[in-house]
Amino acid sequence: MNKQACITKRKLLQGALGASLGVLGVLQSPAAAEKSGDSSRPQSSGGAAGLVRIPDVSIRMRSPDSALVGVSATEVVEISLADVLKFHGYCAGGVAFSFRAAQEAFRTLYGDRLPLRQNLKVQTSFHCCQAGALAYITGARTDFGAIPNRGDLILIPEDRRTILWEDKKTGEKAVLKARFNPHHIFSPLFQRVRKDPASSPEVRKALDQAVQEYIYGPADKLFSEVLKG
Repeated sequence: MNKQACITKRKLLQGALGASLGVLGVLQSPAAAEKSGDSSRPQSSGGAAGLVRIPDVSIRMRSPDSALVGVSATEVVEISLADVLKFHGYCAGGVAFSFRAAQEAFRTLYGDRLPLRQNLKVQTSFHCCQAGALAYITGARTDFGAIPNRGDLILIPEDRRTILWEDKKTGEKAVLKARFNPHHIFSPLFQRVRKDPASSPEVRKALDQAVQEYIYGPADKLFSEVLKG
């Protein structure tokens, strides 16, 4: 395949991906939100043409090796919700849910201290994009990635609705039990909007509302237990 053909194919793939995400309306970045005048906790976007608002929130962790080898100037890394969302592409509900789960677990395990990235073993009942989000945040992997972290992300039965976090250095654990699984809410909606793009406004509204609730809502509405054990 010549160079021109490769460029054309790449543009076609990029256009297809953009169209797919555009149907769901998950295209707004924190920078775009700031430019449009939204705050870090924006009000309802409203309107059929409104995009899903992606809150400008981040998780800060320590990554000493990044500073040691010169990949970053500091050992503190900041992982935004928008960063995590790029890992999956469009399932903002599941990603936001996992992001909030990580925030609650880290608060329980570490208090005001920053977690050490790639130092956590995670067992999760939440599969698909939600497990991918936890992998991105923590550095835990199943059978790929850095050798020391393979096997640190373990999928357990979905009906347990549980995430178990373990600090590999101290052995301290946190157990999070969720009240529901966002995958069961949004998988049917995503399937429907692909078949019927006219339902996009309804799906966008549901997704936008869920993202705000998952990030900003009371923890006890999402999780029945967050315990240190």
